[in-house]
Amino acid sequence: MENKNQNARPLFFQRRFWPMWTALSLGTFSDNVLRQSLLIGIPAGIISVPFFTNADNAIPYIGALLPIAILIFSSVSGQLADKYETSFMFRRTKFAEVILMCVAASAFIFGQGALAIAMLFAMGAQSAFFSPVRVSAMPKYLEPNELVRGNGLCNAGLFTFILMGYMVGGFLIIQDGYGGVAVGGVLITASLGGFFAATRTPFAAANDPDLKISFNGFTQTAAMYRYVFTSRGVAPPLIGVGVFYLLSTAVTVTVPLYGRDALHADPLVWTALNGLFAIGAGIGAIGAASLAKGRSGLGFSTAAIGAAGVMSFAVFALTPLAAGTPEAPLNLNGLFSSAPGLALVAAFISTSALAGVYIAPLQAAIQRRAPSQIRARIMAASSFANAAFAIPGSLSVLAITQNNVDPRLAFVAVGGAMLVIAGIMFTRRRLIPEGQYDESLRESDATN
Repeated sequence: MENKNQNARPLFFQRRFWPMWTALSLGTFSDNVLRQSLLIGIPAGIISVPFFTNADNAIPYIGALLPIAILIFSSVSGQLADKYETSFMFRRTKFAEVILMCVAASAFIFGQGALAIAMLFAMGAQSAFFSPVRVSAMPKYLEPNELVRGNGLCNAGLFTFILMGYMVGGFLIIQDGYGGVAVGGVLITASLGGFFAATRTPFAAANDPDLKISFNGFTQTAAMYRYVFTSRGVAPPLIGVGVFYLLSTAVTVTVPLYGRDALHADPLVWTALNGLFAIGAGIGAIGAASLAKGRSGLGFSTAAIGAAGVMSFAVFALTPLAAGTPEAPLNLNGLFSSAPGLALVAAFISTSALAGVYIAPLQAAIQRRAPSQIRARIMAASSFANAAFAIPGSLSVLAITQNNVDPRLAFVAVGGAMLVIAGIMFTRRRLIPEGQYDESLRESDATN
């Protein structure tokens, strides 16, 4: 592996970083092309789904498929990531993605909606195995004082490619005659690119090569969380990241319904709104990387989530001013050419940018504080928690679809939750001794 201290090139261009970043980003892109093609295609009437008399009710369940798969497989995936050499695991998990995306592509090409939904679940399983490999690899490839920057750059790529996946999937699926073929071609191409990037990841020794793999999900999940709660300082940021996934999932799954029923907009605007969230989150991730050099960044995290709550309330307040009507739906030109529309755009971007500042320092704190021998299993526990929080975030949308509730009320609920989180973090910061926040990240402090 490249020497972490003597390479003069910027971190982003070093082999210890860019293959991992590329594999993550392209995998995120293909996942979201698949997911968004379903979430836009179903309410638009392009993709038919079995078992649902009201197709809208399928949306929250589809949104929950990825996290459900992660819940099921996380107990095994963390063990494998600790037992086997890191670059080997990168190659194997990304090769599995290529196979699954080929099947998903065939589902879209031949109009098999049920198979496409099944492949979304399968990609959740693949993500369950890839995520602990990638997250636990970062402390191997990066210095302790590079972790916030590395997480910021990874999150920037993550959210940028979520945006691209939203835009590409949502745009292609609505094209008459060739939408399914185009979506399939993109899925195969992106998965191949991610696999080839994974072949360039550097060697990094296994955390625990003598580990005996257990397939008992209950005992291994319990063991993962025993590690979390007995490792100093790991549980609070892990829970904080999980809450982020609850809120962000609720918002992104709600947006197509919000765009249709509250904003009275056309499907391209629905796609653009989710894209605005991804743009903002990418900006916030880069901001976190810049703000927190040499520090934990947790103070910025606290302030950012409180401000994000305020901006979420602004989305609620601005919606009636920017909305179209059922007879004359709001289009992209209307959204970006009116003062209320531009204010709504700014509120969407600001909310997610501030959330992006919130999450990166928490992720770095988990990686920095997790003991090296069990790091991947703690990262798998984090993935499990993220999925466990994302499922109710997705299913909460049933309150809208089954009760004819105004979708913009979701932004009131999310804003209130963010303000509560900010209050908890502020109070905790005042009560906990200074050393717990490991503000100084010199190498001599790497064990904090």
